[in-house]
Amino acid sequence: MKKILLSILGFLLIAILPQISSAQYDEDREAINSITFGDDGVVYFEDFQHYDVGTIPNEWYNRDGDRIPATYDEPLKSEYKYRIVEENSRKFLRFEGVQAKHLNFPLIDKEGLDIHQNPILKWDWRIHDIPEGGDENSSRRNDVAASVYVVFDTSRLFFQTVPVSIRYTWSSKHPVGSEFSKLRGRQRIIVVGTGKEGIGEWKTFERNIVEDYERFFGEKPPKRPIALLILSASDDTQSFTKADYDNFELHPIRN
Repeated sequence: MKKILLSILGFLLIAILPQISSAQYDEDREAINSITFGDDGVVYFEDFQHYDVGTIPNEWYNRDGDRIPATYDEPLKSEYKYRIVEENSRKFLRFEGVQAKHLNFPLIDKEGLDIHQNPILKWDWRIHDIPEGGDENSSRRNDVAASVYVVFDTSRLFFQTVPVSIRYTWSSKHPVGSEFSKLRGRQRIIVVGTGKEGIGEWKTFERNIVEDYERFFGEKPPKRPIALLILSASDDTQSFTKADYDNFELHPIRN
């Protein structure tokens, strides 16, 4: 009986944890961020070119999708260690520090977005410093140089909708292809880069998020995710992390 009660309590804790949900977005509001549908079939939704250098991008929300960190007052704003950097006329987003804070790009309100037509998520990373001792498969050392989440509002727990997510990471220690499960299977982690291999170089990554979703969750995903989130973190290990993000796109499958 004790084990049953603890199991129920665990599920309840997941249900009440502050997690991103489509209910937190007002679909009637005028979205401040936009996406572009290219003639080549590509969906372009962030290249960071239109932001001012040194700022937090003001079209990205906090983890829960209800406030914009760029509008925060100090010192709360200073807790977000993401800033726009420019090199050779190219602007991109850089994380540099220790503090763990998500940035959130809402997708639930983007009319016309359909990941079944554009299932390939493509983005650029450049890793400079990794959190020494970080381990995304550990609750106590859950640090990563960089990670990208695709969040879906599909899973129901008791009477509440609980999101599921796929998280792509650059790991400190685990080999490429490693996969982990968290939040009772509601978050699935895939390692796409690791260690210091290729450090300091821009790398382009592509993942078929529809195939990944079907493999993990056994069904087709909704055509429109809730959001894309990014996170660099080294607060558990208290080590320094530096990573760059750029060029988030969705591509069709090319024959």
